[in-house]
Amino acid sequence: MPVLELVDISKTFGTKTVVQKTNFSIQKGEVVSIIGPSGAGKSSLLRMINLLEVPSSGVIVIDRQPVEYKLNRASQLTFLSKFKLSKVRSKVGMVFQHFNLWEHKTVLENIIEGPVNVNKKSKRDAIRHAEELLARVGLLEKRNEYPGNLSGGQQQRVAITRALAMEPSVLLFDEPTSSLDPELVGEVLQMMTQLAEEGMTMIVVTHEMRFARQVSDRVLYMEEGRIVAEGTPEDIFDSKDNPRLTRFFSSLHG
Repeated sequence: MPVLELVDISKTFGTKTVVQKTNFSIQKGEVVSIIGPSGAGKSSLLRMINLLEVPSSGVIVIDRQPVEYKLNRASQLTFLSKFKLSKVRSKVGMVFQHFNLWEHKTVLENIIEGPVNVNKKSKRDAIRHAEELLARVGLLEKRNEYPGNLSGGQQQRVAITRALAMEPSVLLFDEPTSSLDPELVGEVLQMMTQLAEEGMTMIVVTHEMRFARQVSDRVLYMEEGRIVAEGTPEDIFDSKDNPRLTRFFSSLHG
């Protein structure tokens, strides 16, 4: 049974369609990378999966529960209730390009915010779990630091830890290394690789082709709002008969 399923998902902004009737599912423990040119709809797709954007049409199913929508007074689709939204969203962790940490909170405070206020964990349990996670990723000694005192790589690792603290069913990554200096990329990719090896269900929008090839179970290629190629890393990266893929990979080396 899929952990997450999209059925005929579309998204339009005004007259522009950014995601077109997309169907997609992911199984527990699977790692799926999404690649493609800028403007292909990759980030918009992730934002709908994480319920940051409301689909214009289609159905999202998370842990066998369809996400419920309603029409507001302007005849626009909105989520049914903030309470249900936060509960469903807690099942889908999200790691952004730009860390999105609260600068006025310590590392530990950033991590326990969601578990305490959304998952209703006791503060003691949330702190214990956060410290266990920080110890696993080698950042326990940074728990009382503020984000501004950390390197970009450390901040992104804290952001990943914060997402993990919510105990999500699936973890989304939206170009998690694109804001990092080249020398800091490796530590974040190493952490993501470790999560994959531990069986974390992951959807990764990335321009790191080596990571996508080596770590993914499946790779999706998006172009103009649609998934136009899908398969194992070998199917995608070794393809010789798909002109879209050939053109895209040539552009990366051009």
